[in-house]
Amino acid sequence: MLTIERRNKAYLNWVHECNQYSPNDYLPFFIDSSILGYIHKDKLNVFEPFKSIFLFSEFQGREALTFQTNVNDFDSRSRAVAEVARSWYQSGVITSWVDEQYNVNTGFNHPSFFTIERAASSLLGIQKYGIHLNAWVEKEGKLYLWVARRAKDKHTFPGKLDHLVAGGHGAGYRIEETMIKECAEEANVPENIAQQSKPVSLVSYTMDVQQKLQQDNLFIYDLKLKSDFVPENTDGEAEEFYLWPIEKVLNCVATTRDYKINCNLVIIDFAIRHGYLKPDEPYYTAICSGLHGSFNQYK
Repeated sequence: MLTIERRNKAYLNWVHECNQYSPNDYLPFFIDSSILGYIHKDKLNVFEPFKSIFLFSEFQGREALTFQTNVNDFDSRSRAVAEVARSWYQSGVITSWVDEQYNVNTGFNHPSFFTIERAASSLLGIQKYGIHLNAWVEKEGKLYLWVARRAKDKHTFPGKLDHLVAGGHGAGYRIEETMIKECAEEANVPENIAQQSKPVSLVSYTMDVQQKLQQDNLFIYDLKLKSDFVPENTDGEAEEFYLWPIEKVLNCVATTRDYKINCNLVIIDFAIRHGYLKPDEPYYTAICSGLHGSFNQYK
């Protein structure tokens, strides 16, 4: 039997897993006095062929990476990094191409130093942002959550369970615009319905994924849908949808690895906000604080 303590310990394990990294394995990537990301020591070799673009230097007494002095403004950095990313893709250093640009900056809505192809961004360990939407339905006083299954040909987490709507925050969009765009693409949610969603939380984590640092910040939205709504995928990223009782969803998170890994954190956050995890329960404070991790070794 899954007791509350065992369930909550499983949730805490997800928090720990999504924040596994060793700061000593990473070197700062910086411009002037601003740290923009972190690069794994074992990945420095992929930067070495581009000595006309990147410079191995020092930051606060540690080996670090920055740009050459002539690569010194938004346009020149963006052009140079686009060249590097394309070369990485052609040589197999990165194995996918999203054709979506991410801003590179010191924090959300801070001025951007340059943009980078999404698929290459984790090599620089930059801060990234995205949205996750909990789409839920109330039937006969019970809460149900929409669940998507990712297509088996997805480059990342093929076949895993996912939120009805989730996506990265590309350059040129506001967060709400990203949410509305993803609603249309991933579940055919009309704009007038998507606009009813409420921004409710922020989940963040820092994780070593194959010697790449994932510094991810997820803006969380809740959307209560009518019971007769039926999602329809329009971009091919999901192959199936389910409407599950919240208890089934929470049990799935606690006892399986069926969900895309960061979705577990967002569902745990949903459970806290909707009273399915309570303050007097074991590990409650550790879970809550762990949903807002940050990589601050050098900040």
